[in-house]
Amino acid sequence: MVCFAGRLRLRKLLACNCAIVCIVEDLLVLRLPSRFDAKAYRDRYEDLSQMRPSELREHWRRYGRSEGRNASSIDNREQLLACLRGASHLLEIGPFDRPSLRPLEGAGCKVDYADYLSRDQLVQRASAIPDRKPSDVPPIRYVLSDGGYEQIRQPYDAVVSHHCLEHQPDLIDHLLRVSTILSPGGVYLCTVPDMRFCFDHFLPPTGLVDIIAAHLEKRLRPGLHSVIEHRCFTAHDWQKGRDPFRRVTPGLRAAIDAALGEYSSCDYVDVHCWKFTGALLSGLIRDLAILGFLPSDLSCRLYNLGGEFALAMAFDRLGALAFR
Repeated sequence: MVCFAGRLRLRKLLACNCAIVCIVEDLLVLRLPSRFDAKAYRDRYEDLSQMRPSELREHWRRYGRSEGRNASSIDNREQLLACLRGASHLLEIGPFDRPSLRPLEGAGCKVDYADYLSRDQLVQRASAIPDRKPSDVPPIRYVLSDGGYEQIRQPYDAVVSHHCLEHQPDLIDHLLRVSTILSPGGVYLCTVPDMRFCFDHFLPPTGLVDIIAAHLEKRLRPGLHSVIEHRCFTAHDWQKGRDPFRRVTPGLRAAIDAALGEYSSCDYVDVHCWKFTGALLSGLIRDLAILGFLPSDLSCRLYNLGGEFALAMAFDRLGALAFR
């Protein structure tokens, strides 16, 4: 697995009083593992054990990516986060009581946390949920409900979030705001549940128009459509093949009415706004960049990790070096 964070000597030429001034700056350049490693791909899947490297790449291109197979050298999010070692400043969004960046704290790396709720509110919430650990809630430097991302002045080498992206009412706005707090060459690294392997299994996947419409509407909370989907048509027993759309009964009307009541009476109902596979989301991100909703220099790399996938995004040309 090849991944590290190193310093790049960047030479800038600036015009100053009719003279050319050369400034050399140290900029952090992350190196992320390749999305395809032939040996790892073959070793991970028994049905591929007899394939040659060229056959493995073709299999992954034609079948593996769409099937959600992992072709990289990393097996889980912890190994991916280890690639951030050497960074100076890291930010995690939405850690709740399971902050993932604690192993990287210290040794020259400052880790901050941001959440919609304050630490006291998160501790109170964790105390009311079985198997949560209120004492593990980290200090929240930025309370996003009180100041948003505009309060963040520190540029970060990388921003990290886990199972946060699918909750954002305006996905485009979220990505644009994260891009403003990254250092030059910085990377946004997020993990997202794969809709094929969670309670969203039977829901229709998110489309390009869905994301664009939410942005143009400047949506600030999940829509009624998302609330009804989440409350009435998700399936925690999806492995048993029980499709809620094929088991519509008169009793479902009460659940729909309850979802409407919850939506009408609450300022914010926290549900999944979006349903993705890794290949779907990475394709949508590229389409949004083509259409000008996201920066044209955006680069991304997908890692399928089983029940979830990770997407690494860089929003400038320097950040694209992380994917080379």
